[in-house]
Amino acid sequence: MNKIIRKILPAVAVLLMAGNIHVNAQRVASVENSDLPEAAKTFLKKHFNGVAIHEYDKKFWSNSYELELSDGTDIDFDSKGRCTEVSAPDDKLLDVALVRELLPAAACLTLTNDNLLESVEEIEYNPSKGYKVEVRHGSLDDYRFDTGGKLIKVTHDD
Repeated sequence: MNKIIRKILPAVAVLLMAGNIHVNAQRVASVENSDLPEAAKTFLKKHFNGVAIHEYDKKFWSNSYELELSDGTDIDFDSKGRCTEVSAPDDKLLDVALVRELLPAAACLTLTNDNLLESVEEIEYNPSKGYKVEVRHGSLDDYRFDTGGKLIKVTHDD
């Protein structure tokens, strides 16, 4: 009986701690009280000042962060606090200042020339692949840019 208790007790403790972490992730938090890297906190204060963190998830292995803000914006940060993905809330668009900060100048110029800089819904960044920019447009779905901002591909809605 004693052996069974010694085997079960650690498992129960782990489950209770995992449940506690999940509950904490669902609690509304301020940027200042989170354990995000300073670069992420600065980014949030600059572009989403006063918007609380609604959901928060820290990925153990990659040490990355996934946030949902109270306004519905989804943001991912890498371990250094660099924004790797940002999605506007439903039926909204990303602020042009945010788009200009996240994308290289060449990518912004392409979007400006196509009259789509103010139509960006989502930006994803991968250090080895570059940028994927989803736009709200009747026939266009997304733009793909390399890490320097050179246009690679435009995907059309079918």
